[in-house]
Order: sequence, then structure tokens, then C-alpha cells
Amino acid sequence: MERDEAITFLLEQCDFDSPLDRQQAEALWTQYHDRVQALPARNTQPPQRFPISPANKGLVADFLAKHRGPEVTDVISINPMDLLAYQTCVVTDRADHHHQQAGGWARKTLMIDRPVAQLPHRVEGDTIKFVLPHAEHMFAFQNGWFQIQQGAGFVSVVDIGRGRLLLKAGYHRSFAFARAVMNEPEAKDKCELVALTTSLPPALAPTCPHQGLRTMVFGSRPPLFSDFFDPDLAITVRLRKKRWEAHLRIAAVDDP
Repeated sequence: MERDEAITFLLEQCDFDSPLDRQQAEALWTQYHDRVQALPARNTQPPQRFPISPANKGLVADFLAKHRGPEVTDVISINPMDLLAYQTCVVTDRADHHHQQAGGWARKTLMIDRPVAQLPHRVEGDTIKFVLPHAEHMFAFQNGWFQIQQGAGFVSVVDIGRGRLLLKAGYHRSFAFARAVMNEPEAKDKCELVALTTSLPPALAPTCPHQGLRTMVFGSRPPLFSDFFDPDLAITVRLRKKRWEAHLRIAAVDDP
């Protein structure tokens, strides 16, 4: 994170035993920022692609039958620790949720369809409030119906040049997978199945008004997914508890 974003995050989103003031928050950010600046240039290379096991080929075929198109072009098997990263936070409770789901890792990282459930809701005044299980939801119209839809439930990567792959989506699933592999050296799964996609995240697009993140990712010391597991580069904090809601209301607006 850049300084002002990090300071705001530490002051407003984190819960410390002794609350930080702005000077302390900036000092904490500076400590980690200086470590990153002291890193040598990172000569990142294309990650090794591993064969897809016969046991997972049926899953891959079913996934591509549903999702292959202009955005999803293929499924590959890689070690997530070899990927570049752009997301700055991972919530371990969310990673724990994915770890605890039934089924093997292939079905967790390459989910074809997310389960659909009725969203709890309530009416407060002129607003309908829907309680969401997580942040990855959006408003959408499908077949003439207004819906609140979940985002895709699979891990995706994108080639940012010279074969280097950026973890685009699925940070919590990938964190859960990588942590499990580290904690279980004899685990059967050593690599995860991910969807290869074509577009950059909006925050990294050349047209994004804030180019700081893009400059960092495409610079000489790009962040790596493995940095989340390096205590010298990633700080562990306790987040203030949040819940996600979607609010729907009808309001009168000026008609010029």
C-alpha cells in the first residue's frame, strides 16, 4: 500500500490492543516500506506449468465447457507461490472458510458454479437490506430478472508479459491452498488448478486514474504471492469485524 492508504487502513480498519495514532501508523508503514525498497531487483520468470492429473481432467473439461470464451482461455496447473500479486490483503478467516469446505482442492480452486442460497433480508424504512456472506457480489440483470449475483468462484491468472503470471482473483483460496501445502508436506496436491484469462484487473489497467499499483506490479520489485508468507514483508493485523450488505431503495431524483 502507498503511505496515505496504509495509514488510513491501519487507523480505521485495524484493531490494536493499544490504538495507534497517525504518527505510530506512519512509522509502522515506513518500517515495511523501507524493507521493500531495500529488496534487490526481482528477475521474475514464467512459472512452471505442471501436467493436469488424469483424475482432474474431467473437471477441467466440464469447467471449460461452461466458462471458456473471450475471457477464460484455458486451465493450467501451477504453484501459486510463483505468481505475482497485486492484492494487498488476505483475510485469514475467509481463507479458513475455503479450507474447511468439502471436497478436494481442485474443486475449491476451479469451482464451476457457486451454490445459490436465499439471502437473508430486512426492510428498514424505504430500504431493503440483504445480508451477504462475503464481499464478492454484484447487481445484475439476467433473463429480464434483477439479481444479486456472486462473483466467479475460481482462481484466475493473467499473463502480464514475457510469460509472467499475475494472480488476478482467488487470493483467499490460493492462500488457503498454499498454507495447507506448507503445513502438510506430504499432501497429495502440490499445485493448484487456475483459469488462464486475458484481461488485467481494473486497478492495473493503463486507464486507471491511480497508477501507483500498476507501477509497482510492472516495476523492478513486483510483489509476489509468496510475500504474504514472509513476516518481514507482510504484517499480520486484527481487522475490525465487518459484514457486507446490499441496500436497495427507490428515491426521487431531480429531473433536469
